[in-house]
Amino acid sequence: MVTFSHALNHVYTAVLPLAYPLAISTFHVSYTALGVVLAVVGVVGGLLQGAAFLYQRLAPRVVLAAQNLLLAGTLALGGAAPSFPVFGAARLVGGIVGSPQHPVGNAVLTRSFPERRSAALSWHTTGGNIGTLVVPLLAALAIARLGWRSTLELFAIPIAVGGLLVAVRLRPAAESAPERTPRAATLGVRQAVLRRPALAVMVAGTIAAGGRGLGVINVYVPAYLRTGLHLPELTVGVLFTVVSAAAIAGPIAAGYLADRKGRRRMVLLSYVTGAAALVLFSLVGHSVPLLALTAALVGIFAYAESPLLQALFSDAIQGAPQQAAFGAYFAVSYGAGSAWVAVLGALIDRAGFGPAFWVMAVSFLAAGGVLLLAGGTRQRTT
Repeated sequence: MVTFSHALNHVYTAVLPLAYPLAISTFHVSYTALGVVLAVVGVVGGLLQGAAFLYQRLAPRVVLAAQNLLLAGTLALGGAAPSFPVFGAARLVGGIVGSPQHPVGNAVLTRSFPERRSAALSWHTTGGNIGTLVVPLLAALAIARLGWRSTLELFAIPIAVGGLLVAVRLRPAAESAPERTPRAATLGVRQAVLRRPALAVMVAGTIAAGGRGLGVINVYVPAYLRTGLHLPELTVGVLFTVVSAAAIAGPIAAGYLADRKGRRRMVLLSYVTGAAALVLFSLVGHSVPLLALTAALVGIFAYAESPLLQALFSDAIQGAPQQAAFGAYFAVSYGAGSAWVAVLGALIDRAGFGPAFWVMAVSFLAAGGVLLLAGGTRQRTT
């Protein structure tokens, strides 16, 4: 049910990128303006994840159900927005109400599967990717027939229904929490995240946000296909579905291998292969078969980075309160790293999509360099 909640979260984030190019045209704004809005959304939503210790006494069922119900409301509001500021405000509120998913979900899973956290977190990520998978083709068809506004309002319905299901079906056994008081949790987190391995992972996550599958790729891959290559809406939906389908297999395989062969090793491998996949995707031009092949490589390798890095962070903070610690992690690596969306949006307006994809690739390689310089983290393999 935690993974299902994550999937609902990604239904929300997957339908929006298909609407962005059309919303830009409707409201007569630039990719720079969109990038700034999304960067603000990412920074605010990311930093709010750092406040996870404030609601750690609330049942995960309550927090995750309320999150999805409110996400449905903001998606419907975005579809009805009369202007870009209102559209941006709806997106900002969505980033705020969606902020509990990662710290709450990760805390529940790492407590439940302490020896197999890479696999558990990979399945959590995969749940989100399944939510992403079911959206692009359906959303592309809906946009072609109904327009982007009605499509956003239509997709708000299953998110709301899913939120009610989470409220009913998430079992109390998954809600146990070892944390006692917010103050104790805060002190424990401060000591844990200041350790060198934990700091290195957070710095790497901030840098790698420039190519993160769940961040900039979700935004700029559909935009590149639609605006950069001028492909039909349905073709864009099919190719984005290929990315999403591959993003299911990649994290699962990488998670199981990381638990057995070493998490740090698999993170570094995902950075190198993910960077190569991003560059290849930007170089194949208008060939749909080659775009599909390289899109699959992007999905497999670029999306594997996030759960692996989270598992590596969990290794580095053993003994600390998990929900509060993951809140700090997401606040730094996702909050501060969200500035990448604005940087890449401005770069696209000035230099095109090609240089932007090269910058995404370099961000992965630089993050890998940080982990190499920081040295290893102890891990018990199974």
